[in-house]
Amino acid sequence: MPINAKESVEKLKSEILACQKCADIVALRKTSVPGTGAPRANIIIVSDFPHENGAEKEGIPFSGDESGQFIRDIVEEVELSLDTDTYFTYLVKCTPRKNNSGDDAAVTPAEEKPSPAHIENCIPYLIQEISISTPHIIVSLGLDVSNTLLENFFSIDKKFENIEEIHMRVFENPSFKLVPFYSPHDVKVAKIISEEKYIEDFKSLSKLLKMV
Repeated sequence: MPINAKESVEKLKSEILACQKCADIVALRKTSVPGTGAPRANIIIVSDFPHENGAEKEGIPFSGDESGQFIRDIVEEVELSLDTDTYFTYLVKCTPRKNNSGDDAAVTPAEEKPSPAHIENCIPYLIQEISISTPHIIVSLGLDVSNTLLENFFSIDKKFENIEEIHMRVFENPSFKLVPFYSPHDVKVAKIISEEKYIEDFKSLSKLLKMV
């Protein structure tokens, strides 16, 4: 019997929402945030983790804050669609936080970068998402996500030190192409690249998608 991608995605979402692998995260998270979008997606866009004032609050990837809305607006502008060809997800599906036991218990600890253990525990979910969707292109947003995916899916152990080195560079394996991009933070906060140039680069990526 053929695999039903929609059913597979829904089953995976249930697993992610119930995940108990990272005890420190489970103790402090508001919710985990499974991916969303087209079950059979030509392009998967992967960010680092759901941030507390955005996706974690809403329970929906790339929502609730300026950075998430920025990516959603770009996807719409370059004529991609979560209904038909695009899937949003995270490397780590929950918001990692500092667990400072001496702090006021009523105050939620601040978020922090995922640890190697968090990534190791969570990356099997990304592997399943990729297996279900069978994308042509994966876009990794930001340096940390890009280095992690290059190591895990392309056996590239070298850690790139600047996203400028790999932004829009195409890496290819037998299953899909990986195209690292600046993160929304790099654009909106650090202003390493202009919004206009970033949008133009996404338009170029959309053209690449039509060619593969």
